[in-house]
Amino acid sequence: MPVTRIHAIDDPLVADFRVVSDPELMRTRGLFVAEGQLAVARLLASRFRVRALLLTDSAYDRLEEMVASVSAPSAAGGNVEVLLTDSAQLRELTGFRFHRGCLGLGERPPATADSLVSVPDDPRPVVALDAVADPDNVGSIFRSAAAFDAAGVILSATCADPLYRKAIRTSMGTTLQLPFAVATEWSAALAPLRDAGARIVALTPDASATELESFVSGVSARDGRRLVLLFGNEGDGVSGEALAHCDERVRIAIDAAVDSLNVATTAAIVLQRVRATRPRPAAS
Repeated sequence: MPVTRIHAIDDPLVADFRVVSDPELMRTRGLFVAEGQLAVARLLASRFRVRALLLTDSAYDRLEEMVASVSAPSAAGGNVEVLLTDSAQLRELTGFRFHRGCLGLGERPPATADSLVSVPDDPRPVVALDAVADPDNVGSIFRSAAAFDAAGVILSATCADPLYRKAIRTSMGTTLQLPFAVATEWSAALAPLRDAGARIVALTPDASATELESFVSGVSARDGRRLVLLFGNEGDGVSGEALAHCDERVRIAIDAAVDSLNVATTAAIVLQRVRATRPRPAAS
């Protein structure tokens, strides 16, 4: 585990860290950044390969044992390069302060939706996001999906990037834990899920949709198919293209004075209710 002291922000070793505030450049370089001790710890424990860590001395002291334990060449953080600097240089280098002295660069792997349907009898739901554009909403939905035991998340290409630093931060690092895939087109992502036996359910404020409580009360009485819970854009809702693949439409009953709920709030409510009513495996 090489540890190098950085004495100037123009050091070539920190070249990639100089662009962490530019999401397009980070994408071009095939990288993403995790900021803060919790997110970096989850990055080190994740499936993603870690390029380098940039830490203050105090942050290094807190993470040293974990970094040292990630040593296998095939592990996500194998051969992690650790760069040490001080707080002033770190602020000058990155231009933001959310990191608390702790940044990690991860490498973006290619992703497909295949992993989310590889176990067709998995009872856990899959979350699908249709053009959810706000990274805070995407991060919050990931956090709820992890909390309520979803199997993974599929995002349309027009969603906010789950590996954007703000989404990672809002998700409390769960975008690094939960399997996800970004679909170039919905037909290619949703059709295989249906073919694998999943029931695709769109969440909508439409008054003609089934109320959530009626829906979840019948989940255990249904055919046991895996649920794909589809949440739409903050303004337009679920697109017509996505709705064409849906088996059912469900709504949350709310006061008539309010037209709709925030999509992240909706996802949290639905995921909790589905988990609470999902049949549990029999004790052995």
